[in-house]
Amino acid sequence: MHQRLTSRYLTHQNLHSLRTLSSTSTSSSRKLNLKKTLRKAIDNKPPNSQPFVTHRLRPGQPNPLTKIFKRKKIKSDPIYRPAWRLNSRANVISAEDFAARPRVTFEEQYDSLHDGMIVLSWLNESQRQDVYSMYLDMMVKQEKEFGVTSHEYVMRVIGEKFNISAARVAGIVQNCHDEEQMEKNDPEMIHHEAVEFVDAKIREHINNVYNAYGEVNPNEFIEDPIEVADIQNVSRDVTTVEDLYNIDELTQQAIMREKDEAQLEIDGHIYKEDVEDDQIESKVNKECLNLIKAQNEAFKQMNELWKRKNDQVENPLPKGGKIDVEEEDGNIVEKEAERRPRWKYVAQTINVRDKKKQQQNKGIQKRKKAKKEQKENTLVEQDGLLRVATMKEVSSIAWKDVRDETEFLFKGVKSAWLNRKNGERGGWGRVPEDVKAAAKNKLTELEKQEDNGNNDGDGDDVGTEDAPPVEDSTSDKK
Repeated sequence: MHQRLTSRYLTHQNLHSLRTLSSTSTSSSRKLNLKKTLRKAIDNKPPNSQPFVTHRLRPGQPNPLTKIFKRKKIKSDPIYRPAWRLNSRANVISAEDFAARPRVTFEEQYDSLHDGMIVLSWLNESQRQDVYSMYLDMMVKQEKEFGVTSHEYVMRVIGEKFNISAARVAGIVQNCHDEEQMEKNDPEMIHHEAVEFVDAKIREHINNVYNAYGEVNPNEFIEDPIEVADIQNVSRDVTTVEDLYNIDELTQQAIMREKDEAQLEIDGHIYKEDVEDDQIESKVNKECLNLIKAQNEAFKQMNELWKRKNDQVENPLPKGGKIDVEEEDGNIVEKEAERRPRWKYVAQTINVRDKKKQQQNKGIQKRKKAKKEQKENTLVEQDGLLRVATMKEVSSIAWKDVRDETEFLFKGVKSAWLNRKNGERGGWGRVPEDVKAAAKNKLTELEKQEDNGNNDGDGDDVGTEDAPPVEDSTSDKK
């Protein structure tokens, strides 16, 4: 925390020095000083307290829907899309000119891809495999060095490396993970020839389009800028500004301030570590904890009051709860019956008195806080004991929170990684080549057996149809 405050203080000091020098310097020198200040703030060590955070992420393009749809509680993400300034190969119109274009024209389409802010790109197979290889290396390295891993952090680092969004990285990793498992279990589902054919045809189509417009093909995958959606986060109001203010300088200061705030938000972000959801308890308030304590003590006293001796306890199943089971060798052995687990009862606690008080309050923040606490108070009763619900149980109830898009995309590969940490082998990472070859050979043998069986069946049918009729000997005697 001290490092964050210090870095912010130094940044504002530099901004103050920029303001004092702006009156005597030109616009080009001001831009150069701003770039140097931002580069110094980015190149230093990340101040995040989590040990596996070794790379300081840079601000990109934020989510434009955060400020527009405030009531939907869309989380602010300063790295929603990669920074467009890194896409040097894509030659498109600037965001300012695209927003200031005339709304009424005599043309039905844009004159070029540049004017329409359109980028045609395709993520080929080699780039996709590079993303997956980097993911595997980072996960293994985090586990060896720190013992703690985070899929969320890894996805963001890979996205910045390849200049794509974290959600797209999650989709690529999950897709490659599924293909590796199919190579082992269902090799007939994989068609490498079709993938190569589609890659070649799409690249050819993109190249033809750029040649038709006379523009340069970027020849790499590039995320579309958020400005292409034509979502404006600026106000339409007009403000009168006196000539004493330098508009260019104020604009640069506002851009620098937004980048500084975005950098502080990235540095202070706590990444979700890879832990089983059934091992994490949900959040409850003090009233729920008191309720759990009182209920469990009452249940314990009731058990002691109605406790009976073992010889007086009657088992509802015959033979003292044992049943006859036939083993593989044919012998019949008595074993204890396995009963199914008891039902779980889930409840949500609501303080009606506080709810009425907060409904009377006019403060919006108090209402939001009360509604948030109401969603988090989830309890589970099982085998007579009351406890706090786990995050896995909360995710399957009616009042669950809105799911995280990126977490949902790599849910399968994250589950396979946690199973690997628990001792399972072969369910995560690249499948060995000998295993893939064995699966393909087995598939080939099955196809040959099916072909041979079909040919033999067809031959029998033909033989019976072509066989000559058998004469009845009794008819000759008669």
